[in-house]
Amino acid sequence: MFFGPACFIMLSMLWYFCVRQQWISGGVFLVLLILNVPITIAGIFAVHRVVGATSTGLVKAIFAAGDIPPPPTYPRQDVLIARGQYAEAADYFRDHIRIEPGDHEARLQLAHLLETRLPGAGHDEAERLYQEVRRLQPDPRQEMRAANGLIDLYRRVGRHDRMRVELARFADRYRGTAAGDAAARELNALKNAPR
Repeated sequence: MFFGPACFIMLSMLWYFCVRQQWISGGVFLVLLILNVPITIAGIFAVHRVVGATSTGLVKAIFAAGDIPPPPTYPRQDVLIARGQYAEAADYFRDHIRIEPGDHEARLQLAHLLETRLPGAGHDEAERLYQEVRRLQPDPRQEMRAANGLIDLYRRVGRHDRMRVELARFADRYRGTAAGDAAARELNALKNAPR
């Protein structure tokens, strides 16, 4: 609506300027003046289309337009964890993994639960779960979480031999990043530490 009148007036003034400068004849001026209407209408549709496509593209970019699925939720397990019923929550996670063997997020959450809330008995299973996630080709974020989980687990249980292997793997895999450099520094500190 705002573009149409402005476009029509500007084009009319341009044609009038061309007539005053004697670049075009009076007949051409009349033809161009008549053509202002379809040119203005075409301009309105072009502006509307470009602005609509740009705004839609911007909104899709900001909100990822459904391209990124929401993270899975585990409401039953979350309630049990909030109540302090960690063993029961772990059982529900195990049942879920049996039904959905490709759910890496559930494996990561179960491993973290076993590692932090059910220490001792859960360390071996947590280690197995982290290794399963890495072996089953997860997305890069899940792969990094599994590697970090293994490093933290080995640090917690005092398995410095395995921790060195994981730190070396992590430093090599994420070389040039802040996390990879931190892993390399920690690996060097472990190698140089007195035994």
